Amino acid sequence: MTKWWRWALVGLVWLAFFLRLRGLFANTFYADEALFASWARLIAVWRDPLLAMQAVDKPPLLFYLQAMFYPLLGPVEWAARLPNFIVSLLLVPLTAVFVLRIAYCVSERSYAIRHTQYAALLAAAVVAFSPLAVQFSATAFTDPLLTFWLMASLTAVAASCLPMWGETARRNGVLLAQGDTAPSRPYASSPHPSLPHLLISSFFFSLALATKYQALLFLPLIFGLGWLWGWRGRQWLGWLVGLLPGLALVGWWEWARAGTFSLWSAQVSNYGGVRLAWSWELWPRLGDWAALWGTAVPLYLFPFILLLILALFLRGWWANDADGRIDILLSLFTLGYFLLHWFLAVPVWDRYLLPILPIAAVLIGRGLSRDWGLPRNLQVAVSLLFVIVLLFAALPARYGRYPVGGQAAADQGAGAIAQYLADAPYGTVLYDHWYSWQWRYHLFDKRVYVSWFPHGAVLAENLQAFGRDGNPRYVALPDTAVSQPIQRATREAGFQLRPVANEGKITLYQIVPAETP
Repeated sequence: MTKWWRWALVGLVWLAFFLRLRGLFANTFYADEALFASWARLIAVWRDPLLAMQAVDKPPLLFYLQAMFYPLLGPVEWAARLPNFIVSLLLVPLTAVFVLRIAYCVSERSYAIRHTQYAALLAAAVVAFSPLAVQFSATAFTDPLLTFWLMASLTAVAASCLPMWGETARRNGVLLAQGDTAPSRPYASSPHPSLPHLLISSFFFSLALATKYQALLFLPLIFGLGWLWGWRGRQWLGWLVGLLPGLALVGWWEWARAGTFSLWSAQVSNYGGVRLAWSWELWPRLGDWAALWGTAVPLYLFPFILLLILALFLRGWWANDADGRIDILLSLFTLGYFLLHWFLAVPVWDRYLLPILPIAAVLIGRGLSRDWGLPRNLQVAVSLLFVIVLLFAALPARYGRYPVGGQAAADQGAGAIAQYLADAPYGTVLYDHWYSWQWRYHLFDKRVYVSWFPHGAVLAENLQAFGRDGNPRYVALPDTAVSQPIQRATREAGFQLRPVANEGKITLYQIVPAETP
C-alpha cells in the first residue's frame, strides 16, 4: 500500500469523526436505547449484574460494554453511545481492508494495480459518509456493534485465504483469475486457508451473535466465501470450533440468570413471530424499504447504484473468473438480504439496513473502480463526483436531520421532564403509559416511583384508592389527542391536572384532588 493511500484513509476516518462527533453529545435516547442503557447501568452499579430481574430479549454483549464506560464517565447518556461511536469509526478502515483482502485473494494483478486501492477508498468513503451510518454511529442500539463484528469476521475470512494465483496454486489445481501472472516470490506451500484466521473469524462471528441474533443472516455469506476459498473439512470444522467460546459464554450467562435458554424465543415472541408478508402488504413494504434506502445513500443516486451492481453481476457472470465470483456472491447476498426483509413480515426498521451497508459499499467501490472501457479521467471524475455528492448528503446527518438513527429530539423531551423530577421527595409517584423505558433510565437513582397504567380506567381506580394520601403525584402525557381520554378519566375520578412542565412533545401534570364547591 502506498503512502498516499494510507493518508487518504486517515483523512476519511477524520471526516467520519467530524460527522459523527456532534451526535455523541447532542442526541437523546429513543425508548429502546433508554432501556438498553438502563440495563447497562444496572450492571455497572452491580445492582443486577446478570440482569436476572429484567425481561431481557437480546444477547448481552453491548450492555456489558456500555457498563464498562459508566464507572469511567459517570451517569451521562453518551457513555452508553461510546461503544458504538468507537466501532463506527473503526468500521471505515475495516471496510477498506476487506476490499484489499478479497482482491489479494483472487488476483496478483488486481492486488498490484492501483484500482484496487481506489476501490478500497471508495468503499470506505461510502461507509464514512452514508447518512444512515452517520446517524446510527452515536446511538445505543445493538446494530452498529453487530455490523462491526460481522465485518471483522468477514475480513478475517478474507485474510484466511491463500492467493488463487502463482506456481503453488497451479500445482495444486487452484483456479487462476483470467490474465493473472505468477508472483515473483514464493508463497505458502499449501493452498489450504489459514486455520488461525478462521478461528479469529468465527470468534468475531460469535461476538456478533452475542450482540444480536440477526448475525445468523450472514452465515450464507461466510459459507459462500469459504466455498470460494476452497475450504475443506478441516477448515469448516475449525471455523465452527471458533464459535464455541463466545456461544458458551452467552449460554452460561443465560442459564445463570434464568435457568433456561429462552432468549431466542423471547425475542421472536416480542416481534409477534415470523411469517410471510401478506400479498396486500408487499407494495407498501417495498415503498417503505425504498424510502429507508434513501437514507443510506441519497435517493437520486440509487438508480445509478442499482445499475452499477447489476453491471458488476453481469461482468462477473460473463468473465467467469475468481474476481467475478466475488462480485456475484456479494450481489446475490445483498439481493437476498433485501428480499428476505421484504417478503418476511418483519418490522420495516432503519436499523435493519445497517449491517448490509458495508457490503453494498464494497460493491459500490469495486464497481466505480473497475475498468469499464471508459476514459480513465472520466471514470475518476465520476467517482469523485459520487463521493462529493455523498459527503454533502452526510452533512445534514451530522445534525440528525434524517428520520433514521440518532436524533436530538428522539426522547420527545422525556430527559428534560425527568430533570424537573430529579429532586422530588420520596413517595413521589409518576403515572405513565407511553415513556416507561425513558423513565427507567432518567429516574434510575431518583426517589420517584413510576406506576404504569394500561388505560384511563386503571389510573382512575388507583387515584381513587391512593390519590389523597398526601404524596406528590404526576402524570406525563403527550401533547396530542391520545391524552384526552386520560385527562377525562382523571377528572371523572375527582382530580384535576395542573401543568407544571412542558418539554418537546410531553407535558407533565401534577395530579391534585379537585376542589369541592
